[in-house]
Amino acid sequence: MPPSKRQRTVPTSRTTKDRKTLVRRLHASIQDLATTHRYIFVFSVTNTRNTFLKQVRAAFSDSRLAMGKTKVMAVALGRDAQSEVVPGVSRLNPYLSGEVGLLFTDRDVADVEAAFAGFWNADYARAGATASRAVRVPPGEITTMYGVEGGEEDPLPLAIEPQLRKLGVPTRIKAGKVVLEDAPEGGMLDVGDEGYLVCKEGDVLDSRQTSILKILGVRMADFRIQLRAVYDRQEEAVKELGGADGAGA
Repeated sequence: MPPSKRQRTVPTSRTTKDRKTLVRRLHASIQDLATTHRYIFVFSVTNTRNTFLKQVRAAFSDSRLAMGKTKVMAVALGRDAQSEVVPGVSRLNPYLSGEVGLLFTDRDVADVEAAFAGFWNADYARAGATASRAVRVPPGEITTMYGVEGGEEDPLPLAIEPQLRKLGVPTRIKAGKVVLEDAPEGGMLDVGDEGYLVCKEGDVLDSRQTSILKILGVRMADFRIQLRAVYDRQEEAVKELGGADGAGA
């Protein structure tokens, strides 16, 4: 039987992205934006989260953000005086290292600096992150948002107890509450007088630990944006900002 010639819907998960097209599109977009906006800011991002980046884009709806491979951004702006898209912009190159992005805007530098100073959010750490502090599940009833300053400690839902136990936390349900199980004499449970140790400060967290921390509400990943430098098209000059961490790296 011959194959059907009817059109079929192909899920986007099965399609392949044309990387070269995306690179060319980013390159062209950066060059166009560089000629239509007065300022180009280079900013670095710590613990990138799409949710928080959307908040930044919303706050700068009159401007444009561009993020991608640093090599593509550097080539688009120009690596030297001969190839730069606008005069003097190639001096931004030393700041294009690590996880960085570009902000194209006509807002005053002071206004942008004030806006970026407020972009900070705490989020849950991912596997591979370094623990910023030690975390223990205290003896007795287990609560959520444990260790979060200003957070209310709500009782842990009973439905979560099996998940915690699967993650290796010795728990049980007692009088309708999720509590930390006492270590039996001579037993092997990792429970001391101070409770169950989830992680120590400086530990490289694995997926089990990050899952426990998320259940407890412990946020160890700080989403931060720091301005590194700004290019002024009218002045054809680059100014370093905020200590410019990573510049020249």
